[in-house]
Amino acid sequence: MLKAIITLFILAIFFSPIFLFIKMAKKRGLKQKESSWKGKLVDKKHLEYEDDDSSYTKDLYTLYFETTEKEQIKINVSQKVYDNWKVNDKAEKIEGKLLLEKIV
Repeated sequence: MLKAIITLFILAIFFSPIFLFIKMAKKRGLKQKESSWKGKLVDKKHLEYEDDDSSYTKDLYTLYFETTEKEQIKINVSQKVYDNWKVNDKAEKIEGKLLLEKIV
């Protein structure tokens, strides 16, 4: 009986962080999906940094938008998406969709 309780306790300690991470990621995804706005790209930044755990460098591509309501929105994207956007491009984020769209 004591062995079963200890095993259950160890499993709870191991799976709790995993469960919390999944729950937070799902909540963040739902929040992003529920948002809607229109705006324009005001800045782009590419950051290259070294990973402490390896000898490789990593890239972070970020787009900065200002909505028509003057709200600032920062979105991390892939290099392909980053290269597709130019400052002053107009954008629309439609509710229910995960990604924003360029308005031509």
